Amino acid sequence: MYDLLFDAEFYRQRYAVGEKDALRHFIAEGDRMGFDPGPYFSTCFYKQRYPQWQAEGARTAAEDFLRQVGRGRLRQPHPLIDPRYYLSTYPDLAGLGAAAALHFIEHGDAEVRSPSAGFDAGFYQRCYLALDQRHPFRHFVTTGQGLGLLPLPHPRSRSLSCETMAGLTGGLTRSVLFCLHDAQPAGVPILTLDLARAFAERGWQPVFALHRAGPLIDRFRQLGPALILAEGWDWEGLVEGLPPRSPVLVNTAAAADMAAAPARAGHPALLLMHEMAEYIRDQGFVPHLRSAQAAGARLIASMPRMAEALADELGPLEAVRPGLILPKASLRDFRRMRLWRGRQGGPVFIGGGHADRRKGFDLFLEAAARLAETHPEARFIWLGALDGWARELADQALAAGLELTLPGFVADSLAWYRAADVYLLTSRQDPGPTTVIHAAATGTPFVGYAADIGIIGMTDGIGDFVPPGDVGAFVAAAGRAVTSSAARRRALRRHIKAETAFAPYADALLSRLAKTTTAAAT
Repeated sequence: MYDLLFDAEFYRQRYAVGEKDALRHFIAEGDRMGFDPGPYFSTCFYKQRYPQWQAEGARTAAEDFLRQVGRGRLRQPHPLIDPRYYLSTYPDLAGLGAAAALHFIEHGDAEVRSPSAGFDAGFYQRCYLALDQRHPFRHFVTTGQGLGLLPLPHPRSRSLSCETMAGLTGGLTRSVLFCLHDAQPAGVPILTLDLARAFAERGWQPVFALHRAGPLIDRFRQLGPALILAEGWDWEGLVEGLPPRSPVLVNTAAAADMAAAPARAGHPALLLMHEMAEYIRDQGFVPHLRSAQAAGARLIASMPRMAEALADELGPLEAVRPGLILPKASLRDFRRMRLWRGRQGGPVFIGGGHADRRKGFDLFLEAAARLAETHPEARFIWLGALDGWARELADQALAAGLELTLPGFVADSLAWYRAADVYLLTSRQDPGPTTVIHAAATGTPFVGYAADIGIIGMTDGIGDFVPPGDVGAFVAAAGRAVTSSAARRRALRRHIKAETAFAPYADALLSRLAKTTTAAAT
């Protein structure tokens, strides 16, 4: 009877119930104590909302809810689940009647539907969750509410936004504002964290403004205050609250709309562009870049070919190649993966990043299938989240028998790269990618398609590019790379260490901020 409502794991964790039969505990004691059987039912709320819940002999409030719904009566199981709102908001569900709340519990949360006017599922999913994560309501009840995450945007006025920023920065003597799109576990947010730490080591005090949050938001808040614009902050007001002439570093063209306001207000501003030109155009970022440039922000591309490709729209641009701080992995991580590698009967091929069409996840699977024909014992790994399209392709490949491992985003990625024989770079469009450099830093070479890739022309000795679409050449090159010698792997590690030092990169950006400050002052 309780199948839809009772969640044994939720119940044990929330109430520290150690009994094996958690459901029996809930029925015998938990309901009386006001315990919730799962994230979608509030016992105390239901009893207050329907004080006659025991009139028909139900042992628990949850039992009465299920009985009443079964008899066609609308019942609200949680203050943020309103079946009337749900039915009126989604016409495709109009025929559900009293079963509306059950539909949300069983399907609607996974489909990112909003259960009431008090919970905006789309906002919550976009603002706080990982890119491949669903069930925003469940996350809010089990995790987000305790962390102070908002169930829906809370608009703040310009004056309140100004006061808030002034309060956060008023006690700082050398504040620097970092602006970015989100806090997803991906290249730009991780680079921003590395830059913030480097600036802090040089005496600066980081403050962050993000369009949206994400799984890494706590790491940002460990370094300094972080404000999420999607929660309802007024950007112009936040800028007004900054101390005079505070340096501003906008890290990604996806946040280019944040650069003009601080530049107009006299703050020295750098806008770092890590995206390829075609992507910048496709996403409509060029007008924001032009506005930032006109306001006085200094635009910097991360690779020379990006600067050249955008010259027609933005004029001559400087390029400063990002440095690199490798993700941490312990000796235990490396030992674990070395033991795993020793159990594999064939070569290991790896790829990484947020798996979507731009990353060429379909091309990765295509190459993997071809490589499996010549290397039947090969293992294929993709590190990173998968979007819905990629997940469907992965399921098809697994069903077809491909030896595919999908661990998602991992903190110990270096250990995985070290265990691999070859990195397969199948991106159609990629400003780096950083994952290739991480792999090379462990001595793992790459084979890639010469598509719209930022590192083309800068990878001598690291790997090989083949013409886009030439699967045969790609597979042949990957097969040759498997035999890479230990000496070559050591040479790769030395090369990456020499070419990707991070301290000079941080110093170069600080130098340009200082020049921007001087130029603005004159």
